Amino acid sequence: MVGAEKIRVAIDAHVVGRHGTGNETYIVNLVNALATRSDVEPLVFVDGDAVWPGGVDLPLHRLRTRTPLARIPIELPIAVRRARVAALHVQYVAPPFAGLPVVTTIHDLSFEDVPGLFRRPTELRLKAFVRFSARRSAAVVTISEFTKARLIHHYGLDPARVFVTPLAVAARWTPLDSEECLQRLRGLDLTGPFVLAVGNLHPRKNIPRLIRAVAAVRRAGLDDLRLVLVGQRGWRAEEVEAAVEAVDGGAWVRFAGFVDDDTLQALYGAARVVAYPSLYEGFGLPVLEALACGAVVVASNAAGIPEAAGSAAVLVDPTRDEAMIEGLLRAATDDSLRTQLAAAGPRHTTQFTWERCAEQTVAAYRAAIRA
Repeated sequence: MVGAEKIRVAIDAHVVGRHGTGNETYIVNLVNALATRSDVEPLVFVDGDAVWPGGVDLPLHRLRTRTPLARIPIELPIAVRRARVAALHVQYVAPPFAGLPVVTTIHDLSFEDVPGLFRRPTELRLKAFVRFSARRSAAVVTISEFTKARLIHHYGLDPARVFVTPLAVAARWTPLDSEECLQRLRGLDLTGPFVLAVGNLHPRKNIPRLIRAVAAVRRAGLDDLRLVLVGQRGWRAEEVEAAVEAVDGGAWVRFAGFVDDDTLQALYGAARVVAYPSLYEGFGLPVLEALACGAVVVASNAAGIPEAAGSAAVLVDPTRDEAMIEGLLRAATDDSLRTQLAAAGPRHTTQFTWERCAEQTVAAYRAAIRA
């Protein structure tokens, strides 16, 4: 912003290095975009041993305490006040007494909207702390219009205090040629067409239903189709394993675990279909990444996911096996549709940039400081 006064903002980036997927991707790319601006100076607070990814050279302020019971209410606010900043930016949970304006990013309210997605103590803790943080923050940032509406509904927030800053895709997420994909995936021993699903094995990711749907598609004639699951195991992961066993899928379901971005880009490019059947997301960053790579995507029509997918993906009801089966079959076999979607994805994602996200976030910082 030309002529605007430069502001110093402390950013809690403790998630960096913990393979926290969406939350980590968000904060890394946001900080990198903020660091290129002339109107804001981000001061980044990380765990003591964290390494900033991507080779970007940023001065890091290192915190010693990893446990949130000490880091959030004690060490973080003390360190931030010593840094003499104008505001503090956190995700989900803010210090109860920060001593300066706080901006809190809340990606989604699944713990409010869908009972049973978390262990009961975790659900109760999130409901208490996130509600407190949202109401006490000078500004709240979220990643979709859907989540903004849920924040206003659950917490009674003033709409003018809630800023929507959609996520984005970095320049690295582009289509690869088939030979490059093969080279990068050589060590994974993937043969034949496969459906790719990206995300931790959490109940809301709806992976058991996806497993049943892929099994049905195989029975319908695509008997060489495989399923590759990328992401860390989480709470109730045993339900995913039971679903694999129920369809005798041990030979065609692959648990790939966490993979680096180079491998993930190749997986997006090589997959016959990228499936994102989640029951609830604030936005759905893997959908945007896959579309940018020219993948054919079948995604849930629930929550904030349609805001990420637009008209560049096949949207299905994630609660109905039949809808998912039909969507996967169309995406895997309809050549005309596949050509259309592969071209539409990269075009669609050009409207989502981290520079735009940073610009809207700075607007939230300035509103918080004024407040």
